[in-house]
Amino acid sequence: MKHFLFTLLVCAVFVFAQSGFSINSSGIHVPGARTLSPGDLFIMGGFEMASSNKPASLEGYIVDENGNQRQLSKSPSNTVLGYIGYGVLDYLEVGLNVSVHYDGNAGGTRLKGLGFGDLGLMVKAQLPNQSLRDLFNIAAALEVFIPSGTNEKGLRPRHLWYIHKNDLTHSYSSADFSAAATLYLTMNIHRNVNWNNYAGVLRNFGNDENIFVYGTGFNLFPYEWVSLVLEVSGETRIRSKDILRGFMNDQLRFSPGLKVRLPKFTTLSINADLGMDLFRKRKVSRGHAITVKNKGHHYSYTVPGSPPIAASIKFSRTFDLSGRIEDYKERMNSCPKSGLSLKERKYRCAPDQDNDGIADDLDLCPDTPEEVLIDGHGCPFDHDEDGVPDYKDSCPETKQGYPVDEFGCIRDADKDGIPDELDKCPHSEAGEDVNENGCVRDDDEDGVPNALDSCPNTPAGLNVNKYGCFLDRDNDGVPDEWDKCPNSFEKEIVNMYGCPIDSDEDGVPDYRDRCENTEKGMKVDSLGCRLDFDHDGVYNEDDKCPDTPENAPVDNEGCPIDSDRDGIFDYLDNCPNTLDGTEVDANGCPIREKQNLDKIARRIQFHKGTDKPLNSAYTAFSDVVSIMRHNKKIALEIQCSVKQGEAMVPQSLSEARATVIYDFLVNKGIKEERLKATGYGLHLPSNVRGHSKLNPVGVRLIPHNFAQE
Repeated sequence: MKHFLFTLLVCAVFVFAQSGFSINSSGIHVPGARTLSPGDLFIMGGFEMASSNKPASLEGYIVDENGNQRQLSKSPSNTVLGYIGYGVLDYLEVGLNVSVHYDGNAGGTRLKGLGFGDLGLMVKAQLPNQSLRDLFNIAAALEVFIPSGTNEKGLRPRHLWYIHKNDLTHSYSSADFSAAATLYLTMNIHRNVNWNNYAGVLRNFGNDENIFVYGTGFNLFPYEWVSLVLEVSGETRIRSKDILRGFMNDQLRFSPGLKVRLPKFTTLSINADLGMDLFRKRKVSRGHAITVKNKGHHYSYTVPGSPPIAASIKFSRTFDLSGRIEDYKERMNSCPKSGLSLKERKYRCAPDQDNDGIADDLDLCPDTPEEVLIDGHGCPFDHDEDGVPDYKDSCPETKQGYPVDEFGCIRDADKDGIPDELDKCPHSEAGEDVNENGCVRDDDEDGVPNALDSCPNTPAGLNVNKYGCFLDRDNDGVPDEWDKCPNSFEKEIVNMYGCPIDSDEDGVPDYRDRCENTEKGMKVDSLGCRLDFDHDGVYNEDDKCPDTPENAPVDNEGCPIDSDRDGIFDYLDNCPNTLDGTEVDANGCPIREKQNLDKIARRIQFHKGTDKPLNSAYTAFSDVVSIMRHNKKIALEIQCSVKQGEAMVPQSLSEARATVIYDFLVNKGIKEERLKATGYGLHLPSNVRGHSKLNPVGVRLIPHNFAQE
């Protein structure tokens, strides 16, 4: 485990599309998904050259902070690659990647020169799909890049994530920590064809930038001494706009090459990289605008996504360390563990008198009998840690901390499972449920053992009965010690103190309160409802006429209503529709009958079953016309109904009779807007203006204030 953790810290190679980071025994820039075998050490060294007859800048010059242009000519760029990888376990590989870069011809600036690249660390794990291994392989890698590279050298950025949109660009380094996750897929199409693929996402933490990397390539004759390789690889920013344009202009290249397998697991790789600008015209609009810094000076220019032409040569070798390691382990296992090294003992085994595999200088129990299982100190195992070794322990599962006899068993006279030395109740009966002190268990400490306790969770301090339940004389669910109202009625709803609940605080408990939401401070009766002595619907606190007769219509203040304002309250008024200013008698009826609309309405009669008025009705019509002419401020509502059995369709007949009266009045010069005629079938409305004394059948004439309508 220590060896594994150490190798995780010395992590690994990252197989990205950019030249200088793709290292594997399969492919050139697009590696395979297979990991190194356990004990295999893979070492690679290489040289890469990116150069053409074009300068590194697309403009052909660089611009300093003063606006001066410094012309560039041919700008060679070289890289020396180094990588070491190791197979830790089956399907697990770790490694370390380092590089040194050189850029020349920097337009007279100090950007020209050597510099270190960032340190790449990786852990790569392969999916152990044994059943499908002949068809394809899948792997995943986690990579970390440490910003250990040189910051103020170089013209051509080695990676897309070195180019920061709103910050300085460093050709040899990202200048920030980066991490990436990558998936790999190798498809074994044929013995002579392998198809390698990878895709991943890199995160630059300092600039919050995300880069998508990808690659695909075919290996032809992968197991022969000469293999042909055809690959396409690239890296592009993850963006939401201009995706295709960015894909073509970031970093995209085609890499033909070959691998030559030499003796002793040595491989020679030669390849060319063909960038997109080799196949199209170089344009500034397709490049990346950058600003670099050197000795306090800033230079701005535009670089292509990848060089038009690059070439590289690499040597790699795999060392099989598994045989040597296994041989060393075998020799170590053949001798007992000892503080002395094999070298000190001249490869002889250290003394081990009890032959337990632990040398005497480390053996804490040098007299252990043979064939007894021991721990790393040479002592017999004592799994229950009672001081008696397992091979002597007759009770191997003794609870930790219990005193035992020489056979490893506790002394327990009453057989309750508690040692006599710890038993505070040494005379417990067999089968009783006891606690850690050996006494009968009483979890709620109410004096009643659990076996007899019907209320096992009684709160501490309460008096209980023989069944372990708290005392509650009024059966309200509140213990007597807490009950401030100990005489509650049965099934009465009480609060936590045992007193009846009065939610609206009106002095009447909820179980008797028929008016549950009475406002606070209001006087209520025995049922919790507000007081209304005269039963007029207005509570005493608001009633200005508290002695109104029962059923008398009242206003909002509880006083009797006088709808026709004749001085006689409606409940005493036999003529509730008297016109304003009319002199009335004690019953509220006009002293002059021709001003009494109720009596006039009773005189309007019709021939049975028809809408033809009797001759006597026209005198009443004339009286109505006279009233309407002398009272210009009133409007008149005409209501008609018919008697039961008077017509097949009572509604139609009642409407026709109302219309006859309406038409007569209009013909006599009464304006239509002062009249309203309605038929009600068999029954007139039972209540008008809160009054119920109007005739229920026949004709009804109800005046209204015309000015308001």
